[in-house]
Amino acid sequence: MSRKINKEIRVNENGSKVFNALVTPHLIKEWWGASQAIVVPDEDGVFALSWGENADKPDYIAAATISEFKPHVKLTLSDYTYLRDNKYLPFKSKFKVKFRIECETKYCVLRLEHSGFPNKPEASKFYSDCDQGWDEALSSLKKLVENENVPAYS
Repeated sequence: MSRKINKEIRVNENGSKVFNALVTPHLIKEWWGASQAIVVPDEDGVFALSWGENADKPDYIAAATISEFKPHVKLTLSDYTYLRDNKYLPFKSKFKVKFRIECETKYCVLRLEHSGFPNKPEASKFYSDCDQGWDEALSSLKKLVENENVPAYS
């Protein structure tokens, strides 16, 4: 049995701009606070981020395969590798992050599902930290897309 995080935000912009913020490295660095970001935006592409001041020894690393890639609509990240202080997490997991974008005339709803958290005591703090982290990251993404001149995904 595993736990998952579900979040959604309303963004007063079009889905193309929201999607662009999800797959463009310099924009990801802004809204997610990553130090480094590498994205190969395609199915079976790479999605890798790191956080921390020292690029040679980052505080956190998250790397995944893009398992679903449908511009303006959905992005799914699978086969995660996650390290903290260059060490693997103290539990086994099969993380998957799904972003879904549904648009109306003047706004979009971005839905996030982060699944694969084991229902074990050693994973509880990580789960709680991710839950809070997603609130902050999605709020930051919303501000970026609504207040900056983010181009549409092409």
